[in-house]
Amino acid sequence: MEKFLENNQDFFIQTMKREIKVYLQQIFKNANAFCFAYFMMNKADNLPASIISDYPTGWLNQYCSYGYQKIDPVMLIACRRFTPFLWPDNPSIIQQHSFFRLSKYYRLDSGYTFTLHDCDNNLATLSISNRQGNDEFYHFIEKNKEKLQMLLITTHDKVLNFINKNISVVTLYTETPQVQTLSPREKEVLFWASVGKTYGEVATILAIREGTVKFHIRNIIDKLGVTNAKHAISRATELKLFG
Repeated sequence: MEKFLENNQDFFIQTMKREIKVYLQQIFKNANAFCFAYFMMNKADNLPASIISDYPTGWLNQYCSYGYQKIDPVMLIACRRFTPFLWPDNPSIIQQHSFFRLSKYYRLDSGYTFTLHDCDNNLATLSISNRQGNDEFYHFIEKNKEKLQMLLITTHDKVLNFINKNISVVTLYTETPQVQTLSPREKEVLFWASVGKTYGEVATILAIREGTVKFHIRNIIDKLGVTNAKHAISRATELKLFG
C-alpha cells in the first residue's frame, strides 16, 4: 500500500506539472522570447512544493537539488513583498550577488516577478524572464501587469485544487477502517484468549462449546479487520476494548 501511495503521489505531481505547464505555455505562446516560472513554497519550512517552468532543465535541476530558494534574492524579496517587482531592481546586484552569477550562465538574470501569499502560509510567484534580451519585454510587462497578476492567482488556484484532490485520494486509501462493535460475548472470548487461555479452556470458563469459541474468534477477526487471533488481541488492546 505504501508503494502504491508513493507511485500515486509521483503520478499526481507529474500530471499536475504537465497540465499547468501546458496551460501556461498556451498563455505565453505569443511571447516566445520570454520564459516563465511558477513557484510555490511554504514559508515555514522553506521547501519548494512546486516549480513549473519552461526554464532550461539544467537550471531547474540545479535549483531544486541545491535548494537555491534559500539564497535566491528574488524569492527572498518575494517573501517580504505583495506587489510585483523587477529583478534585479539594482543592476549592480548582478555583479555583487553570487546567485546571479550562477543564473547568468542560463541567461536568467533579468525579469519580473508577481507574488501571492495565501492563507496557508504559502508563497506563490510567477516570474517572467527576459532570456532573449527582448526590447519589448518591459513594455509587455507594463501593459499586462494586471493580467499577469490574475494569471498567478488562477494558476495557484489550479495547483491547490490538484493538491486537494490528491489529498482526498490519499485519505481514501489510508484512513482507518471503521471498526464494528464487538458483542459482550465476543469481548469475553477475546479477553480470555488474550490472557493465554486455549480455545478449550475459554469454552470451559464460559460454559460454551469450543466450536462456538472458534465461531466468535472468526467474527472478531472480521470485525477488527485483521488476519488472525493474535492480531485481533493486539488491535483490541489498541482500541481499549478490554477496559
